[in-house]
Amino acid sequence: MKVIIGASACCLGIAAVASAQTSVTPVDHGIDACPAFDIIQQRILEVVRGVSFEGSEDVAPEGDGGIAVQFILDASGSMGASAGNDTKMEVARSAFINALDVIEEADITASLRAYGFDSSVEHTAAASCPNTVQLTGFVSGNLTELRTAASGLSPYGYTPIAASLEAAADDLMTEEARERLIVLLSDGEETCDGDPVAMAEAIRGRDINVSAYVVGFDLDTEQAAQLRAVAEAAGGRYINAPDGEALAEAMREVSGMTVSRSERELIRCENPVQGGLTPETAVPLEPGIYTIGELLPRGEYRFYRVDTQEGEMGVVRGLLQSYAYVGEDDEAVESAATLGAMTIRLLDPQGERAGSGFPRERSLPGESLTGYYVDTTGDGFIIGVGDNYDRTTPLSLFEIAIEDAADNGAGDADSERDGDYPALAPGETGTGLVGHDDLSDLWRVETDGPVDVEVSLENADMRFGIRVFDAETGRRLQRERPEPGGHSFAIETDAPVLIEVSTSEPRLASRHSHYSIAISER
Repeated sequence: MKVIIGASACCLGIAAVASAQTSVTPVDHGIDACPAFDIIQQRILEVVRGVSFEGSEDVAPEGDGGIAVQFILDASGSMGASAGNDTKMEVARSAFINALDVIEEADITASLRAYGFDSSVEHTAAASCPNTVQLTGFVSGNLTELRTAASGLSPYGYTPIAASLEAAADDLMTEEARERLIVLLSDGEETCDGDPVAMAEAIRGRDINVSAYVVGFDLDTEQAAQLRAVAEAAGGRYINAPDGEALAEAMREVSGMTVSRSERELIRCENPVQGGLTPETAVPLEPGIYTIGELLPRGEYRFYRVDTQEGEMGVVRGLLQSYAYVGEDDEAVESAATLGAMTIRLLDPQGERAGSGFPRERSLPGESLTGYYVDTTGDGFIIGVGDNYDRTTPLSLFEIAIEDAADNGAGDADSERDGDYPALAPGETGTGLVGHDDLSDLWRVETDGPVDVEVSLENADMRFGIRVFDAETGRRLQRERPEPGGHSFAIETDAPVLIEVSTSEPRLASRHSHYSIAISER
C-alpha cells in the first residue's frame, strides 16, 4: 500500500534491521509531518489537514446520526487584553468565524455557547459566574447564526469553565447524534470556584459519548496545565495557541478533526516486519513505524528487541488500522464492522513482564494504545505484539520511539545508597523520571545547614514517596507523605543528606512521571 506524505525528512526514523520500508510518494502540500506519526498521536479519525492520501477509503459512520458539536467561547474580562493590534476577543472571534467554513461542508450540527459577556450584571463572581449561555440552537449547513452571535460578544466578566462544560453536555444530549463534541476556546483558568477537570471526568463517566477539545489561547504554564488536564479528562485533545496566528491555525485544525470524525476517513500505513516467535528469538528493531504483516491466531505474539541505554525510556504506541478478520486461515478477510484488537507486551531483557505491562485495545480502526519501558540497566527491552482473546490483523501498527529519561541529564540516578547518584547544592534544581521499572532515585544534597526542598511531578495525580537519609551513615532522618503531584518540606541538618524519590503506584497498574527537585537554603 502506498502512503502519500509531505516532502520532508520526517520518515527517516522508519528503519527496520530487516524489513521493507514504507512506500512513500512525496507531495508538496505544506505539511512538515509524517502522517503515520500524526495518526498515532492524534488517531486516524481526527487527522485532517488538507492532506490527500492514496489508498485511503471512507468508512461508513457507525450508528445513526451525524456529529453534534457545541463551541464554547471565552468572553471573560481577560479577553479584552491586547493581542497585537487587536484585542484577544477580536482575534478569537475571527479565528472562530473563519473555522466555521470547514464545518459547513460536513454532516455536522453546531451550536455556540459563551460565558462572561453579560455586562449588565455587577462585576463580581456572584453576579458574573452564572453567565454561561447557549447563544444559538444546533444548526447545520449555513452557520450564519453562529457567526452573528459570536460577532456580538464583548469581554467583561468571570470564567465559569466547569459550569459551561456541564451545560454544554446537557445541550448536546438534546441532539440525535452518534457522537457529541465540545470545543472550548479560553485564555485562562476557572475563576468561579468550579472544578473543570472533575466536571470533565464526570461528563466522560456519564457514558453519553461526549468528548472535548480545548484550545488554550496565550496561557501561562499553570493555566495551560489545567486546560490540558480538562481535555485529557474529557477524552479529547489540548491544542496550545500562544498567539493569534497559532489560534487561527488551532481552530482550523480542531474544525478539521470534527469533520474527520463525521466522515471517518481511514488512512492506512504499511511497513511489515517479521517478528520472532518467542522472546528469546525476538527480532532487533530500530525506532520507527512497523506493521506485523501477518494474521496472528488468538494467543500468538510476535516479538521484537529494542536497544536502549541506561536512563532512556522506550515508548511503544500501537494503532488499530483495520476491523477484525473473519473466515479461516487463507480465506480470512477484513469484516465490515467487527472490532479489531491488539495487545502490546512490554518485557525486560529476560522476557519477564516489565514497564507499563500489557496495554490492550479492542475498538474501531483509529484507536490507539501506548506502553512504556524505562531502562535502568542499559540492556534494552522486548516488545510482544498480538492478543490473547482475538486474532491480530496484519495491519496492526506500532511505533517505537526512544526518549531521554535520564535523571539530571547524566544517566539514571541510582536507587542504592552506595551507588552513583547526582549531587545538588542549595540554589540548584535537578530533573528526573520515576515510575514503571525505575522505582526510586537518590539525590545527594551538599549542605552544611538546613535546606528547603520542593519536588514537583509532571504527572499531577501520580502517587510518590520521599525519604531522607544521613549521607554518611545511611540512617533515615525523616519520611514525607506527599500528596500526589508535588511536595515541599524542610530538612534540619548540618551535614550532607540523601533524598530518595520513589513511586508509590501499584506495580500492576504503574505509571511514570518526570519530576523536578529544587534545593534552597532556609
